[in-house]
Amino acid sequence: MSNTKYSIKVETKHWYILFILVLFWGSSFAFNKIAVRDISPMWVVALRISIGAVLLIAYLFAKRLKFVPTKEHIAWFVGLGALGTVAPFTLISWGVQFVPSSIAGILMATVPLAVIILAHFILPDEKLSSRKASGFLIGFVGVVILVGVGGVTQLQNGTMQLWALLGITLAALCYALNGTLARHMPRIGNVEKSVGVLLAAALMALPMAWIFEPNGLVGANSASLLAVIVLGIFPTALATVLLFKVLTEAGASFLALSNYLVPVFAVFLGVTFLGETLVWSDWVGFGLVLSGILITERKKKPAS
Repeated sequence: MSNTKYSIKVETKHWYILFILVLFWGSSFAFNKIAVRDISPMWVVALRISIGAVLLIAYLFAKRLKFVPTKEHIAWFVGLGALGTVAPFTLISWGVQFVPSSIAGILMATVPLAVIILAHFILPDEKLSSRKASGFLIGFVGVVILVGVGGVTQLQNGTMQLWALLGITLAALCYALNGTLARHMPRIGNVEKSVGVLLAAALMALPMAWIFEPNGLVGANSASLLAVIVLGIFPTALATVLLFKVLTEAGASFLALSNYLVPVFAVFLGVTFLGETLVWSDWVGFGLVLSGILITERKKKPAS
């Protein structure tokens, strides 16, 4: 596959887009929590991806955009669809059955920390410094506290919380690797790229739901279906287009800043509207993760 070089420059418009992405992604954990109460996780994933794909295909035709991907593009669509969409969506939807949506949001803050390490080896223009390494280590300690203290305590009570925490952490790593690798994808328009990725993801997610959770829609009600529709429109369809736009124009590390703000919004929604509570280890881990991100970005010079 060809190695495509993008020109990286952060502009004011990228900060506005970043704020919109934070709203979309931050609310997705709460809507996931609502959806999986009555719909199985794989069907939540399959439906939200399919809704997103249909909307973007309609937009593609409305704008009369050409969608003629090469074999290389298709290979990337399948890879990014699996790594950056199906896998993390499934892990998160399954995980929020056992842990608060706010905790899932906090664990997503590990994405920029993982990106720092991955980008060092994959992207030649984003090398690891001692400051970034220190921030990563502090954030990693926060994750250990979140998963270790809270998860082991709940496991002793006979729950699946530890495995859910590990699964959501794995989802964060999938996002980090996806965001880093996507910058090597051969050039194609953001809408076309989004259509290709979501279409490939839908073609994977729907058969999985039919095979592994054939009765997953039996208990669906209006609230859970509405939550899935919201997930399909905003954090999936619209966010996917904005994701690739920011990624190709402003870079993986800038995009990763969204995960500094997403957990804050996710915690606010979870505590305020879903009645979730956080224990001391959650707050300590949260603080360390965010502190690690602040350290990695503290002396970063603004793009000129």
